[in-house]
Amino acid sequence: MFLPRGVLSAFGLAILFHAQVFADYIATVGVYYETLSPNCSEFFTNQLLPAYRLAPDRFNVTLFPFGKTVISSTDPLTFICEHGEKECEGLKIHSCAVDLIHNQTLLLNLAECTIRNQTHPEARLRECAIRQDIEWRPIAECAETSIGGQLLESNGNKTNELNPRLTDVPTITLNGSQDDQSELRTNLWKEICDVLQPKPLDCP
Repeated sequence: MFLPRGVLSAFGLAILFHAQVFADYIATVGVYYETLSPNCSEFFTNQLLPAYRLAPDRFNVTLFPFGKTVISSTDPLTFICEHGEKECEGLKIHSCAVDLIHNQTLLLNLAECTIRNQTHPEARLRECAIRQDIEWRPIAECAETSIGGQLLESNGNKTNELNPRLTDVPTITLNGSQDDQSELRTNLWKEICDVLQPKPLDCP
C-alpha cells in the first residue's frame, strides 16, 4: 500500500522531531584526562560528580584516560606518561575500569575516588572499589596484563582524534563540541543546563 507524499512527509517530520526531542533530553559529555593531574582531580571532584548527581538520567559520560601520554613503542607496547610510571599504572587501571564497569554511576564514583589519590594506584583502587562493593581484582589484573596497555592505546587513538587536538587536561566535550573549555571545566552544570530541553529542576 502506498501513502500519499504529504503523509510521508508529515511522518518523516514527526520522526525527526521525536529524534531531536530525544537528543535534547540527553547531554553527552566526554572527559579526556590524566590521573595525576591536579586539574583533572579537581574537575572530577568539584564539577563532574556534583553535576552528574544532580541529574544522572539526563547525561551520558564517556571517560578517556590518556591525556598527553606518548606511545613510545608498539613492540612491546610502552608509554611515557606526563607524570611518570605511577600515572601510567593509574591510566591503565582507569582504562580497564571503563571497559569492565558498565554501570555509569559506579564507574564515575570509582573514577572520582581513585583519582583523588594516585600515590599507590592499585592500593587506591582496592580501597575505593571495596567501599562501593565493586570487585577490584579483575580491574587490577586487566591493568597488569597487555589488555590494560591495549585499552590505554585505544584511548590514545580516540584522544588523538580530537579536533582541535588536546593541548590541556582535562579537555571536555559537550555534545561533541570543545567550545568554551574554561566554562566546561569550571561550571559544567550550567553548560549542561544550557543544552538540555526541558531543563532539569536544579538548573540555575
